[in-house]
Amino acid sequence: MRLRPRSAALSAIAGLVAEFGHDPAPVMAAVGFDGADAGEETLQPHAFQSALGLAAGLTGREDFGLTLARRRTMDAFGDLAPLLASAPSVGDALGQLLRLLPHLQDGGVRASIERDGAEAMLVGQVVLTDPPALEQQLDHLAGAAVVLLRGLSRPDWAPDAVYLARRRPRSAAAYEAFFGAPVLFGQETMAVVFRAALLDQPVAQANLALNRLLYEHLAERATIRSVDLADQVRERIWRGLGDGWRGEAGVAAELGLSRRTLQRRLALEGRSFRGLVQEVRVALARRLIRHSDARLGDIALALGYSDPAIFTRFFRRHLGESPSAWRSGQRKATHDPKP
Repeated sequence: MRLRPRSAALSAIAGLVAEFGHDPAPVMAAVGFDGADAGEETLQPHAFQSALGLAAGLTGREDFGLTLARRRTMDAFGDLAPLLASAPSVGDALGQLLRLLPHLQDGGVRASIERDGAEAMLVGQVVLTDPPALEQQLDHLAGAAVVLLRGLSRPDWAPDAVYLARRRPRSAAAYEAFFGAPVLFGQETMAVVFRAALLDQPVAQANLALNRLLYEHLAERATIRSVDLADQVRERIWRGLGDGWRGEAGVAAELGLSRRTLQRRLALEGRSFRGLVQEVRVALARRLIRHSDARLGDIALALGYSDPAIFTRFFRRHLGESPSAWRSGQRKATHDPKP
């Protein structure tokens, strides 16, 4: 079970491409989609994400992912829609969604709620090593999160701010118009910032008995697809890197394990904590350097390095050149036309 049938999601992309005056057939063909009844075995891996990027390029719309999210309704959450709509509060709905999320889709999207006094953040992350169309994915993820919060609270709800881990687009005004809040580009992660009191707000159609029944049913179906310990650790590394990085001990505690148990169970899967940290750091370093204008010193801090020189040595060891040289090469490759 997935949050939304791939066929419906891809049909939505095709429809928007057509609205913008272009033929969606090449985009759909490129990801192996030939209609609403297409079998998933014919689709490319991460077909939705790839189609997002191809559609943005074809239409010339930097805000394609955001525009697609603006068309979403609660129905886009498929089997989860009645669960979320029947939750006692907005916080309960989000908690149920986030607990089920790793089991219900394979797009590499993970999210969490961070609460600090009167402020809260819904933080989203694409945890794939080299995700297709990352900027379009993040736009769509942020837009879908706000659509969900409006569906759970009220249609005119607006966050306090939105953080996007992408360069500032030419159409930045369209982002602030949709979100109704300041949008900060070039951030370390995607986040929707709002008053924490929203989490305690009752959902209009709350039905505790129905919600409990639906959650038990969906949770039972979700257990069919188990999540490896390495995947759980990787997701927490993605979320945990930065100034407050607690390392292996912190991740083990979050999972309810001792460090020795964590090490032993990862070894049984042929993985190690150190290797997973390096994997995430390389992926996140490439992402932040490629998709943001953040200073290299700030990127080093975001990866848990207090000394930029240590980060530079780490980056050179894994990618063969310095972060600044790699950034220059990426930008040259992006702007130079191919022969």
